Amino acid sequence: MSRFYRLLARRPLTLALLLLPIGAFFVYFFALRYDIPWFDEYESISDFLRRFLAADSFVGKMEALLKPNNEHRLAYARLVVVGQYLLTGGLNFAGLMLWGNLGMVVIFWLLYRALRQADDPAAHALTPRPLGDKALIGMLPVVLILFTAQNYLLTFTALYTLQYLAIIMLAMLTLYVLTTDRLLYFGIALPMGVFSTFSMGNGLLLWPAGAAVLFVQRRWAALGVWLATGALSGWLYFLGYPVQQGNADGFTYVLEHPIKTLAGFLIFAGSVFDLFPILPVEPRSYLPLIMGFILMAGLVYWVASVVIRREKATSFFDVFLLGCLLFVLANIGLIAVFRIRFYFGMVLHSSYRTYSLVLWAIACVLLFSRLPDVWRVKVWPGLWLMFLGVNVLTYGTYIPEAIERRKHMQAMTFNQRYSDIGLGGTRNTKLARYISDLTKLMHDRGWYNLPDPTITPDEKRLLGPAERSVPTEPLQITQRPDYIVVDNHDANYQLGVNMATYLVLKSDKHTYLVLAARIRPQGRRFWRVLPGFTAAMPTAIVQPGRYRIGLFRTYPDHSQTQFTDRFVDIP
Repeated sequence: MSRFYRLLARRPLTLALLLLPIGAFFVYFFALRYDIPWFDEYESISDFLRRFLAADSFVGKMEALLKPNNEHRLAYARLVVVGQYLLTGGLNFAGLMLWGNLGMVVIFWLLYRALRQADDPAAHALTPRPLGDKALIGMLPVVLILFTAQNYLLTFTALYTLQYLAIIMLAMLTLYVLTTDRLLYFGIALPMGVFSTFSMGNGLLLWPAGAAVLFVQRRWAALGVWLATGALSGWLYFLGYPVQQGNADGFTYVLEHPIKTLAGFLIFAGSVFDLFPILPVEPRSYLPLIMGFILMAGLVYWVASVVIRREKATSFFDVFLLGCLLFVLANIGLIAVFRIRFYFGMVLHSSYRTYSLVLWAIACVLLFSRLPDVWRVKVWPGLWLMFLGVNVLTYGTYIPEAIERRKHMQAMTFNQRYSDIGLGGTRNTKLARYISDLTKLMHDRGWYNLPDPTITPDEKRLLGPAERSVPTEPLQITQRPDYIVVDNHDANYQLGVNMATYLVLKSDKHTYLVLAARIRPQGRRFWRVLPGFTAAMPTAIVQPGRYRIGLFRTYPDHSQTQFTDRFVDIP
């Protein structure tokens, strides 16, 4: 391994191995991005902008900026929206996704800056000196962990990147400044903490994490001011807070299911090793549970060694990482407590995966700082190879999931464009009308238009009279209370960036599409992936009537419509 380590330590190769995963991630992003809003984004982005621009006073604009969306206030996300509007005169959701994803670059940079001065207790955050090129080597596994396809739901949802990813970035930036033991930086950290608090509800967790930082640094006066400011921020955050999420039920669930909650926490912590998302939740959970246990055993020992000590902590690196770890772990704990009571698989939910990615990145940086040079030579090449394998494998297993998500969003956009339903809400409801009205408002004001075409240039022929019935592969149609499910076992079915099949429901007045997704493994034989597709049309978005079943197939250079002689009735 020593020869391999020396190869990795060659600066040109080290830099290339750091930049390639970042470049690959953004190639993946630009290949699969889409400019489509979804559900909460209508309220938090488009309706916010309407209210913000309509406000004729500073107080009115602040009210629009800080109005809660569910349990969260979203100051950072909404300021980014205002910035985009002022620069471009409109809204571009793919552009907002890009800005949000750049937060991962900031997180990577902060960890690198901290690692560069890890061996020098006298150095502060703004004068990184000692490790130099060694820090670049230490970051080799980190870049593979952070820049991955695993959290595709977050990567391709503007609001998620400007919430979940942004709050980690803002908290780490605040802790980076707070840990620097200087009065000026403490004065900067206070408003940064307040801003983080009002950028997402999870930002409240920054205050106890920051308190731990100040405690181990024995900065008693600063600790008192920090706690007072945090208490005031929390009070202001909940002032006029209209939404109750029933979170008290989460504590009841923990008391009734303590082992399940602990397992959920460990699985979430180890979810970087959720390698095959197409599998059922139970087999997917085995490896993350083991890796989460191993990781937490090491981290708990290290955190205890930093916090439980008599002398003042003088290492900027140790204290900064302590604050970051406590913040990320608290977020993981909150999700384990408040989310798995709805569905245990939430611990493997892709939009939350960023917390686990950052946790493992911090752990890698910490491990590198603790290893003597002789052990770095032996351990680091193997660790890099392990995360290289994880990174490459999960690109292979998660890109199909991301493609399906993109195709699903395109089908829902077709429904929204031609039937005023699809991107949120159910038929004839206040929410559906709200989204339809906002879509029209954005069009009328020149802010944003739904993609046209939504799928292919010849999609509009689906709106005309149904073509005559043609033979198709056998379709199994199941009418459930909430879904029309159509299954097919065609061994030649393929789904790619420019190739897919959509289920068509067509009546005299309406046409609806939904993606025909790959069939997921079921039961104990989880390794067996059946050929063909399954398409589930939610009946709640379909107007009552009699609908002909059809298939809309898209290929790189053409599309094909096949209507059958089979019908379903939607009550």
